[in-house]
Amino acid sequence: MNIKTKTFQITPKQLKQLLINQYFQIRKRSLIMFTVILIIFLMMSFFDKLFINLAIYFAILLLVLLILPFTMNINKSQSATHFIPRYWEIDEDFICIYCEDGSISKFRFDHLIKATKQSEFYLVYFTIQQFHYLPLAAFETEKDIHRFELFLESKQLLKLW
Repeated sequence: MNIKTKTFQITPKQLKQLLINQYFQIRKRSLIMFTVILIIFLMMSFFDKLFINLAIYFAILLLVLLILPFTMNINKSQSATHFIPRYWEIDEDFICIYCEDGSISKFRFDHLIKATKQSEFYLVYFTIQQFHYLPLAAFETEKDIHRFELFLESKQLLKLW
């Protein structure tokens, strides 16, 4: 299996949206837990005024957690290499990412931890928080997309069903 994608690049706006989505997916349980605790403390503060301080504390904490990802400046916090046009070459053992500036990244499939498919792109994870973005539009044909998905599934990186 050899798949070569078309050249693509991600914009700072797209990357920021991806990072915000990742932030909320990773912290979903914590945010739900803080919201439930806040609601409980608010209900308890109607009966006992001692709980109002705890409710205020959890409200501030929840607000900080919700606003934090929107304050990041992608252009300053991310390397300029994220925004360089690139293409991928995928074979049975490696993913090679060739950037327009001449740099090359080569990864073994054994080092990947998972891959997820969104509506218009794949996220290929090397750690829990570090991923590479691969848009579906970068593939030459539907057959390449299907072969890539089947290969990811065979490596137990993507669950199609």
